[in-house]
Amino acid sequence: MRSGEEVGGRYRLEKQPMRGGMGEVWPAYDKELGRRVVLKRTALEDGSALAFDRLRAEARALARFSHPHVVTLYDAVRVGRRNRSTSWLVLEYVRGGSLDRWPPVPPELAARVGAQIADALAALHGEGIVHCDIKPGNIVVTEGGSAKLTDFGTAYRLGNRHSITPNTAIGYTPAYAAPEVVRGEPEPASDVFSLGATVYALVTGSTPGSGGKAPRGEADSTVAMREPSGDGVETPELDGELGPLRAVLPAMLRTDPALRPGAAEVRALLEEAAGDTDTLPNLADLRAVTTLPATGRAGAHDDGDDHDEPREESWHGGRPTRLVRRHIRLIGAGAATVVLAVVLPFTPFSPFTSGGQADENRSSPPSSSSKNVSAKDAGSVFGDPPTADPCALTDPSALRRFGDTELDRDYGNFDRCDVLVTPDGNGVVDMNVDFNHGPPPELTGPAKTVGKVGIIKDGADGEACERNLVISGEDDAFVKVTAKQVESGRAPLCDIADAATDTAVKTLNRGVIARRSPPLPATSLARKHACELLDPAALEVVPGINADDPDVGYAGWDCDWSSSTRDLSVDLKFDRGQPLDGEDGTPALFSGYHAFVEPEGDGEGTCLARVVYRSYADQDGRKAVEMLHLVVAGDSSKDELCTTAGKLARSAAAALRSA
Repeated sequence: MRSGEEVGGRYRLEKQPMRGGMGEVWPAYDKELGRRVVLKRTALEDGSALAFDRLRAEARALARFSHPHVVTLYDAVRVGRRNRSTSWLVLEYVRGGSLDRWPPVPPELAARVGAQIADALAALHGEGIVHCDIKPGNIVVTEGGSAKLTDFGTAYRLGNRHSITPNTAIGYTPAYAAPEVVRGEPEPASDVFSLGATVYALVTGSTPGSGGKAPRGEADSTVAMREPSGDGVETPELDGELGPLRAVLPAMLRTDPALRPGAAEVRALLEEAAGDTDTLPNLADLRAVTTLPATGRAGAHDDGDDHDEPREESWHGGRPTRLVRRHIRLIGAGAATVVLAVVLPFTPFSPFTSGGQADENRSSPPSSSSKNVSAKDAGSVFGDPPTADPCALTDPSALRRFGDTELDRDYGNFDRCDVLVTPDGNGVVDMNVDFNHGPPPELTGPAKTVGKVGIIKDGADGEACERNLVISGEDDAFVKVTAKQVESGRAPLCDIADAATDTAVKTLNRGVIARRSPPLPATSLARKHACELLDPAALEVVPGINADDPDVGYAGWDCDWSSSTRDLSVDLKFDRGQPLDGEDGTPALFSGYHAFVEPEGDGEGTCLARVVYRSYADQDGRKAVEMLHLVVAGDSSKDELCTTAGKLARSAAAALRSA
């Protein structure tokens, strides 16, 4: 193979290959989706169907993960036939490069790298997989400042007593390998040891136990251990100014794996050592050499990625696309290619919490019964606000005459329920029912009354059609039904809104809205109050804000503040959706929570900051997240808006952590 050749008619090889742990690694261009990727040609024994099945098994194993600190595996490709075939892995391209040519960095920065990778390891270990080769060359850094673990060619699956790729000896790099890995007995604690060696190398520029004689990119001997201390614990010699890492690294580098802390504990220890260091620097600032991901080697300089084909950014520039992207199940319903292009980087992973533990909460279809509503709830159709189920007001089957339908209970705030409608040839319509707090709209204009429900109609504006439902006797809550075109087309929005309204009105006239089944867990953000996460001291960063006079949404899940002296506002609400990554803004870590700050993320003149609170399995068993959704809007510059949004998001995250 050579530069300019194509693989499978889709991927154009670029530059020259490099040798990685499993074979050749090529930078390439995906002509179909218009993005940079990395192709890795694996070192299989032959080109048989069995060999490709083995590669597929590895791809499937890695595709079970979705984690912001693991490089994404997109696909496994087989080109040719029988013994003349070649198999490739298609991987995420990370332009920032690997760490093996970083100059020595402050302990706090090395701790931040380590904390992010420990987060990934906790997830991997939760699935019974040991990476076996943690080292600077297998960690890459995005341009947004986030570390990602790569190269799973030597990963080891616990229980099966073999590597992910069958019939392959356990691979490792001696200078970073735990003693038990050298003996052929890897376990999760082995990755903790290697991560400790990696963090040490980032600070000192040399590997543990080498006395500074083995540069981290060249070391090929095993870690030298010192004599056991008085308590019998054997660790390598650690030299250099380790600062806040002085107490952490010896624990990670203990000879006995049973004495090392687990990955989740290591993450917490390293986060504490990192302090206020939230994001990693640009490699150019460290004079590092840009490398390809997944190579384990440095030296390939990136000279740009200009192409005649469209760039990846062109696929997801608008707000409607962001909405469709987060409804991942649209792919199966015949969504357009633009949706597929945006969804792919988010799909190949399974549910994890931020700590790597699977969340036990799984959504179930809404109950049609209103049983178990206490007497104190009987005076209102909403009952106890956090327990009322907005999905009880929907019926996807009533909308099927307009196209394929799908209920989505895990998108947006807790006060809404969505039904996706896919009319033939008319794009995608998001029909949502949501609960609203405050005085209901006046029964003026186009309106009618059915039973105890007044219906106020707003005509379509080309993108949405809205109906407000005012319930007799409800003075501080009402229901809104909206049909919105989220993908190009000309669907009958008002007809869809009217059909959905008929279902909601019939349900409301029957009495108390059904309760959520199962109820939202005690760990959910739904048990919090948005206004309580930003106190007056935190809101002082916004001139003229009256912290005591917010506009409060239904159940306290949305809170707005406005400045009386500037054109500035703050909106903090709860949100649900698919996991976020670097495409959703600049990554950060606020009080241990992953966060993303995005200029104009909620439209022109805004900055959006999102803080991921917890992960859970959605109605289809896929990973979903609950998050804070904070928007600062006004007449300030992008930088000023995002600086303010970041400060407020940090304060809200700290309030969550201390709650």
